[in-house]
Amino acid sequence: MKMELIYVKFDIGKIKFDANGLVPLIVQDADTSVVLSLFYANKDAVNRMLETNYVWRYSRKLGRIIKKGEQSRNYQKVISLNLDCDSDAILVKAIPEGPACHTGEYSCFDQQKPILNQLIEVIKDRKLNPKKGSYTSTIVNDQKAIIAKLREESEEFIEAGEVKEKKEIIWEAADLLFFMLVYLENRNIKFSDVLEELNRRRNPKKN
Repeated sequence: MKMELIYVKFDIGKIKFDANGLVPLIVQDADTSVVLSLFYANKDAVNRMLETNYVWRYSRKLGRIIKKGEQSRNYQKVISLNLDCDSDAILVKAIPEGPACHTGEYSCFDQQKPILNQLIEVIKDRKLNPKKGSYTSTIVNDQKAIIAKLREESEEFIEAGEVKEKKEIIWEAADLLFFMLVYLENRNIKFSDVLEELNRRRNPKKN
């Protein structure tokens, strides 16, 4: 999915709320697929999510609905809402605008952001805030330099394969992948768009 677009396709009438009028709300990072939080929502909270495209939940402690990030400003922008097979739990895919957990951690389940996404953030930072002595900073805004580097790394990757040394292949594959991410950042292309294209190719319904 393209992260610039908000996609919500959901039928609130199918939700099977429990005896207290609540339903579990599982929030997943739309970009990394990591589970961020588990909340509960009532009908009002679900309606607010559909209206605002942000995660809302029901606080059993406060006895009212609240917007995720109401105090911390670590909001979660909704991309999609989907019911499970029994219609008694909701999966929310969202873009987190800060840590999900009140402890400041990325996820409430002690999960770390995948290494690929951490690398992308570093590359983005080197692009916006060039760091002295950083090779990435020197080429991320120089398209010709990145293309030349990609050619070099592609050749080295192929050569490593010809030698058939597993360790060498892994090393060169890591280099090639890294500089591919640098090139995508230079072209303002999100890696999630690449993943979505791969998903489209394996899903006949989208072809």
